[in-house]
Amino acid sequence: MKRPVLIWTASAVALFCAVMVMAARDAGSSMRDDPQLRAMLDEIARSKTLQLNNLDKPYFVQYSIGDADLVSIDASLGGLISSNKVHVRAPRVEIRVGDYKFDNTNSVFSGMARIGAFPVDDDYHAMRTAFWLSSDAVYKLATDQITRKRNAVREISDPDNVPDFAAAKPVRMVQQVANLELDQKRWEHIVRGLSGRFANHPSLLSSNVRVRLISTTYRVANTEGTVVRIPEDLSELQIRATAVAPDGNRVWNHRFIAVLQPSQFPGEADLEKTADDVAKETEALAKAPLAADYSGPVLFEQEGAAQLMAQVLADASRLRRKPVAPAGSNPPQVIESVWASRLGSKVAPDWLSIWDDPAPQQFNGTILAGAYQVDDEGVPAERVSLVEKGALKGFVLSREPVREFRRSNGHGRLPGAYGSEEAAFGNLFVHAEGGIPEAKLKKKLLERVKANGLKFGIIIRRFDFPSTAGLEELQSMVRQIQKGGYARSLSEPLLAYRAYPDGHEELVRGLRFQEFSAKDLRDVIAASDHPYVLNYVNNGTAFNRADSGSDATVSAVICPSLLFDSVDLARAENEPGKPPIVTAPPITVQ
Repeated sequence: MKRPVLIWTASAVALFCAVMVMAARDAGSSMRDDPQLRAMLDEIARSKTLQLNNLDKPYFVQYSIGDADLVSIDASLGGLISSNKVHVRAPRVEIRVGDYKFDNTNSVFSGMARIGAFPVDDDYHAMRTAFWLSSDAVYKLATDQITRKRNAVREISDPDNVPDFAAAKPVRMVQQVANLELDQKRWEHIVRGLSGRFANHPSLLSSNVRVRLISTTYRVANTEGTVVRIPEDLSELQIRATAVAPDGNRVWNHRFIAVLQPSQFPGEADLEKTADDVAKETEALAKAPLAADYSGPVLFEQEGAAQLMAQVLADASRLRRKPVAPAGSNPPQVIESVWASRLGSKVAPDWLSIWDDPAPQQFNGTILAGAYQVDDEGVPAERVSLVEKGALKGFVLSREPVREFRRSNGHGRLPGAYGSEEAAFGNLFVHAEGGIPEAKLKKKLLERVKANGLKFGIIIRRFDFPSTAGLEELQSMVRQIQKGGYARSLSEPLLAYRAYPDGHEELVRGLRFQEFSAKDLRDVIAASDHPYVLNYVNNGTAFNRADSGSDATVSAVICPSLLFDSVDLARAENEPGKPPIVTAPPITVQ
């Protein structure tokens, strides 16, 4: 679909200029009235003059702060486990010495510095002091890093000449932000009620409901002239349950609902139905038969398809560079994109296209949580074509140049390794031309089953993504990967079904994927005409762990159901546990 063409008249141009002048005045006024921005800008101006003896001076200084109000509520079986409200500020200080071509980053000696304790009130002088002390320490560390890096490069016969940092045009975006009203008492009532519904399912081993409501103001300023203040909100509801099968194996199930603001959650009646569905599915999993090894056509339906693409494209959609390391040392392993050398080549069917577009805020009436205007480095977000009609066209990029890509396209969204920012997608669109209805897609699966002489096919409707697997399951997965000799795979399917030629389905448990990556997108043979929207908290890895820490962003995947010609699955090698010695006590929810 083509973008509309704007025809400017003389009066429209004059009006636009007037609006921009007023916006600039408002931004300047907002910066003066914002103690955090004032402290950042004033201390940046001083940090530019840092120099120790005859060592390198800073050529780039950047401060950023995530200023967040967080409400976290956890309940189980109708009882409140925890309810907390905190105000946190997470600042970062980045100082680069040298120049854009060669600086103190991108070596094994490099790292991102963070401030420890930071004032949570708006005391201008206290904040400046914190930035001053941290900048002093980070600068001294940067001079040591670039010295070590220069010594290491001298020992390399053919060093990488790709620049270390990409220049960016300064951006001024100072928005009016108002903290969300996070109604803690109301959500305590809702979370209690949702968790209490699991009391009607005494066969379950454990269950809990958790809500996280985060209202953040993100600020970033640097020596290039960028000044940004924008809201970054997130609301997430987690519903989880576990059970034990008769053979002693643990099964688990969950639903994650991620939106931007609490008002965007489904209504209470819909949330209650979701909780009931999780409980019933977990009970069914405990009774389901163990799966056997399988090789054949697999249909990833709706949520399962979007979770699949979120995993395989986490690494494939971006490029990483190897850090400089001293000669003779064991350089760290860097996970290369499976598409790293495939630019311009076919990586998917001709009818499949994939792009990332952070601009849309909704899709068919559903909120897209991956929408954003500027990334964490203050670079405006751009639409990026990844795959066009099956051919690889590009990657999401931060300000770290990699290979022939020398500029950011506004996707630096996570703290990376060796002093860089990690690229991550925002709204990832998977588009299939000529998609067919869901019922016809299942019929096509069964046709492939018959043609291959198989007894059944496999339908996957949900992954353990983001993963809530326990330690035993993770250890089992590692053992299976080591045994199979493959390094890339997917998280475990939670809801997997055998689909028989007569159309009936049977839920099974205990499947694991063997090697699987974005290379396997070449085996997609059909797609549905109904895209599913998956909003999730993204920590930047293919094996995305739930509750994996603070270094995360929010992404969305918009993807139809996908039918693969052949996928290899194996029975998980879990070690059976022991069920509780006595039965659970009776539960009555007040």
